[in-house]
Amino acid sequence: MTPSQLKYEVEAAMNPLDIELAERAKRGFYPVTIKEMNDRLNAIGYELNRERDCYSNNRWMTGPRAGQSYPAINTGVREMDTKLEFCNVDARRDNNFKALQELRSDDALFAVVRGCILEI
Repeated sequence: MTPSQLKYEVEAAMNPLDIELAERAKRGFYPVTIKEMNDRLNAIGYELNRERDCYSNNRWMTGPRAGQSYPAINTGVREMDTKLEFCNVDARRDNNFKALQELRSDDALFAVVRGCILEI
């Protein structure tokens, strides 16, 4: 069996959540608790808005994993003081917003909840 065949056999035995977690672990990213997520967001003036939870299958659109999907919960993030969602047209665009965008862009801040990856 070639290495690529072995990799396929191993991935075929894993579910999409396990595959995604393994891929993130290769990049040094591991799940945190929801409290840890909120603490990190609170430090820059934001909080989770779990009223916005949306269950879905997120799919990689480009790159070597294009077409692969995994179970996800995408949720809201809002400013702590104004309660505006970060993406609201009237929300701030300061250094804390830039810090939030960095957290969102590298997939490093996530939790596993009910068999899904909770992402911001």
